[in-house]
Amino acid sequence: MTYTLLEIVQLLLSSMDSDEVNSIDDTTESYQVALLLKSVYYDCATDLGLPEHELKFELNASGDVAKPTLMTVPSTVTKVHNIFYNTILATTESETTPNYQEVKYMPFDDFLKMQQGLRLETSDVGTMTYASNGESFEMMYRSDKMPQWWTSFDDNTLLFDSYLSTEDTTLQKSKTMCQGMTYPTFTLEDSFVPDLDPTQFSYYINRAKVRAFAELKQAANQEAASEARRQKIMTLKNSRTVPNTTELDRLPNYGRRNSR
Repeated sequence: MTYTLLEIVQLLLSSMDSDEVNSIDDTTESYQVALLLKSVYYDCATDLGLPEHELKFELNASGDVAKPTLMTVPSTVTKVHNIFYNTILATTESETTPNYQEVKYMPFDDFLKMQQGLRLETSDVGTMTYASNGESFEMMYRSDKMPQWWTSFDDNTLLFDSYLSTEDTTLQKSKTMCQGMTYPTFTLEDSFVPDLDPTQFSYYINRAKVRAFAELKQAANQEAASEARRQKIMTLKNSRTVPNTTELDRLPNYGRRNSR
């Protein structure tokens, strides 16, 4: 059985003897519960290894002319497989259709060595400052060509080797097209239904009850905690499409045949 976000909020409020609501926005507490459910959902996604979705998405631009070749990965993306950038030139009338070119990944150490080979005295080379682990670092970039290489130092911030300053002041979100693994977006709307299997809702709701009692009521709900543990075991046990295979059975055989 599946539930909408409003129905789950109402269930949790009822279990806490709180006021009834007709919308998640009716009271401060009901909205707090909705936010809590969003947080618990992504925790469940990690714990249960919920199916990720192979989707297209765009990167977030820095929006800062001082960081023209820095972009970030959307929070719902768990893995980046490919990055393409639209290299069509607005100043070229002959180009009217998108021209996406793949921007290839380079390990950070190799990327740093490549960029260090640039010279600041050249007019088409610049430098920008980025933060990592509370410290500031500088990275050089070219400003006379579309990006060809990218790297990352923290799994969220992406650095590119170049951008074309005659086209844009920074790399643009709308010109990126990426492919990777994402978790579904959790929408704070009454009718939103979390992307869970019907058998996973019980675990999700009971785990949310435990946190709601702890954070909003400063109390423990041992019954919900016990049920959440039981449901997690059952959910993980029944999560495989083909349950009658062992871990050994799932290992690759590399083309070897059993001798008879």
